[in-house]
Amino acid sequence: MEPEELQSNRGKIGAIAIACLLIAIGVYSQAPEKTALVGALVRVGLLLGAFWLAVPVFLRHPRILRRLPWYLLAGMVGIVVYFKYLFVLIPVFIALAILSMFAGPRRTRPD
Repeated sequence: MEPEELQSNRGKIGAIAIACLLIAIGVYSQAPEKTALVGALVRVGLLLGAFWLAVPVFLRHPRILRRLPWYLLAGMVGIVVYFKYLFVLIPVFIALAILSMFAGPRRTRPD
């Protein structure tokens, strides 16, 4: 996805995130026994909200977008393999995400 396209879709992503969270609140208030639906809507809303917040970072660091599918695949495999140790993996994933922003070839300074 190109940066201009990503920036133009940022409002739509935010609107969908808010809609998912509002629908979750509405479903929970009307039918509290539908916890699976409420849980799914809350998760999708929070994930889209996090993505909405991350769009400016993606625009400043476009190499993250090229590597994003590999990061997601590695993260999913890690979660599946080490599901019992998920509380340990969350800080590791956060540290890797922060370190990946600085990854890449170094620019040489002109002398």
